[in-house]
Amino acid sequence: MDAIKKKMQAMKLEKDNALDRALLCEQQARDANLRAEKAEEEARQLQKKIQAIENDLDQTQETLMQVNTKLEEKEKALQNRRNARGYSLEMRRACSILRIIF
Repeated sequence: MDAIKKKMQAMKLEKDNALDRALLCEQQARDANLRAEKAEEEARQLQKKIQAIENDLDQTQETLMQVNTKLEEKEKALQNRRNARGYSLEMRRACSILRIIF
């Protein structure tokens, strides 16, 4: 009888230990799932930030292209004015020389 009681106590202890291990594993699994969900949410938030930054980059590049185009136009206009001014000065000099000669 004592052997049966000892065997039953040992089996009960083994069962309790197994239940404790099962509870611990379940808790670890829940914790791991929570960490995974948190990491996935963080990844979603980072993806949104990346998308916003990419949109800002696209807009900035478009603005840069427009500004560069305007700058080129202004530089061409300035060069044309400089060329016209130089031509005008040459014409005045030529006229002055012609007046002196005649």
